[in-house]
Amino acid sequence: MESLSLSSTSTPLSVPSDIPLPPLPVIQDLDIQRKVFTHSSFIAKPKYSIELFEDDEESRDNEKLELIGDSLLGSSVLGLLQDLYPNLNVGQSTKIKSALVSNPTLREICRRYHLNEKLIAPPEQLPTLINGEKVLANLFEAYIAGVYYSYLKHCPTPLNLSNSTLPTPPRSPNQHAHSLSPSSSSSSVYISASGEASSPTRGQAIDHLDLWLRPLFQPIAESMLDQLKQQQIAKHLLIENDEDFNTDKNAIGANSRLNQWFISKESEMPDYASSTAGMQGWKTLCTAVDRYGKNWYGEATRSTKRAAMAVAAYKVIVQFEQERPDFKA
Repeated sequence: MESLSLSSTSTPLSVPSDIPLPPLPVIQDLDIQRKVFTHSSFIAKPKYSIELFEDDEESRDNEKLELIGDSLLGSSVLGLLQDLYPNLNVGQSTKIKSALVSNPTLREICRRYHLNEKLIAPPEQLPTLINGEKVLANLFEAYIAGVYYSYLKHCPTPLNLSNSTLPTPPRSPNQHAHSLSPSSSSSSVYISASGEASSPTRGQAIDHLDLWLRPLFQPIAESMLDQLKQQQIAKHLLIENDEDFNTDKNAIGANSRLNQWFISKESEMPDYASSTAGMQGWKTLCTAVDRYGKNWYGEATRSTKRAAMAVAAYKVIVQFEQERPDFKA
């Protein structure tokens, strides 16, 4: 996953340093927990294999959990954005979603939860891996999957987040098992309202995840939307500045050219009314009356009076040329 940028020169959206993190849910199952923190380098499985399935020894790392966690996170973040900003257009929603699930964002969250400190890898590779962007992003996604599967197996007490409107998953006694599969016969059970025993559902496990992920990503999403707005404003100002630069360049000597034409070809010299414009400098209104009695106007605000007069005259010239092809000044 790549970090978000509006263009090749835009600043990627980032996680603010002052956003508090909600409590990290505990992975109840120790086997799942170990798999979450185990990097593939620790297993040293073959890099290339023609086998379709791995054996139990080879599947002890977090690669498969990372893949599942990526999908669970993407679904949760998209749902959050839709609930927060139902009228946000698809393009902007896609940009924010991409930023939220990007490697830099997930690495930062992983570090703030200190998950990198528990990474299991060969000692000689560990110093490099615990700082790797993709390694830590994958670790965080694996942790999400670990919480999901641990809930399916043990149905722990849900996170106590008072601002959540999600339904509270039912509680049940812990049942220890040795398989990640929620369909395993060793999965935990709880007593439903009807008094019948049943296994926790995948929907309840997703609700359990959302009790953590939504409070985690909501302030980050809000901050990134603000950053996106600021980038759009800066981009708009840049376009305006480019237009001003081209106009100022073309306006050099425009008032002299306009004055000479009107003195020799029209009724009288143009009038320039200038006044101060506070922090913006000077504002000039150029009024020119042609031989037919028609008034032509051009207005400009620039840092100096001279520049404002030149641009105001240039704006009159641009209009005048469109209607008077004989204008050659």
